[in-house]
Amino acid sequence: MKLKNILAIAAVAALAPVAMADVTINITGATAFRSAASTAIKNSFTSVEYAYNGASFTGATYQIFKGSLPGITGNTTIRTQWSGSVEGVRDLAQQNNIGFLPTSTTMNGTGVANAPTGSLDTSSPAQLAFSDVYASSTPYDNGTVTGENAGVIAFRMVANQGATITNITSQQFRALAGGTQPLSLFTGNASDTKSVLFTGRNDGSGTRVSVFAETGLGFTGLVQQWKATTSGTEPSLTISTLQLWPTGDGTNASFIYNTDTAGNGGYSSGGTVATALGGTTTSVQLKNAAGTNIGSPQDVVLVSYLGTNDSTTAVTNGAVALAYNGVTLGVNSGGITTPALIQNGQYTLWGYEHLFWVTGSDVDDLLTLKDAIIAGIPGSLGNAGLAISSMNVSRSDDGGLVAP
Repeated sequence: MKLKNILAIAAVAALAPVAMADVTINITGATAFRSAASTAIKNSFTSVEYAYNGASFTGATYQIFKGSLPGITGNTTIRTQWSGSVEGVRDLAQQNNIGFLPTSTTMNGTGVANAPTGSLDTSSPAQLAFSDVYASSTPYDNGTVTGENAGVIAFRMVANQGATITNITSQQFRALAGGTQPLSLFTGNASDTKSVLFTGRNDGSGTRVSVFAETGLGFTGLVQQWKATTSGTEPSLTISTLQLWPTGDGTNASFIYNTDTAGNGGYSSGGTVATALGGTTTSVQLKNAAGTNIGSPQDVVLVSYLGTNDSTTAVTNGAVALAYNGVTLGVNSGGITTPALIQNGQYTLWGYEHLFWVTGSDVDDLLTLKDAIIAGIPGSLGNAGLAISSMNVSRSDDGGLVAP
């Protein structure tokens, strides 16, 4: 073939469209931060359609987004499974295949609710994971993940509807987590003899890890949490029974520390805790882990810990937000109303929200997406937390010293 013909063919080839590969990225991790994370993910696209499975977009366990994302060639698909912080670190570090909505999920425009989960795609792992805690605060820190702080996530102590408790100290929290305490421990009034009980998340929860670290309880220790059975609906929800958390309780059992030990299990989401705390507790039948009644029904108080977003839901349902170590954090549906208490170090019940990825892999698209999500976090936080740039104090690990 003559040279001029070769050059002509090359010129035509140069003008031909370049095929752009489509990209699918899977994300897992923290449920307490999923509202802000989900919004930031959606806002990262220049054009997007999405679907989810759950009662609301920001509260769904499974989501799928498809569209055009700046800096990534072709069409980008992002799939989420919000499972929990510790579980997220585990599944990222071990590259476990977990369930996501199939890429064939019908979108039909924007915001399709209740996408079917009967045929989850379990053929691939996550490449990114949000976590309320450092990887070093989990048993899965194998050196294969690295991360960046995406925001500050705050927590509140909450008591159930009708409770007269107004404050809880870190020492009172540790005592309560170890077993039932009299109300007088919290009020200082010797005549307050009703029992105060403890409930909360399972040990895959970053909320649990972060709060236990901050209070000095330590997240590897055995706790005594109670599981509520409710009747009625808000605002007339009642708690009819409280059972010391039973063994054999599936995803709600403890599965990392003191595996499946009575009392050590907990709820798999903060939203479920928030619902329970909206109930009244004037006539509650207590049961042991085996389900046997303990005495007669009695008037009790139920206390727990929640991310600020879930705590707002609980308060809306009638629960009582508590001061922590004498400092009251203001939160409403629009945001944290007293941010300076966190930013300047007076309120210390908080941790960093991290976005982790696997080191040593092909991370160009991951880092592009990571940067886009983190850039969008400050405008997506709502009442879930605060922007890193707003902080005047910092801490180097979960529960660590808060200092300028």
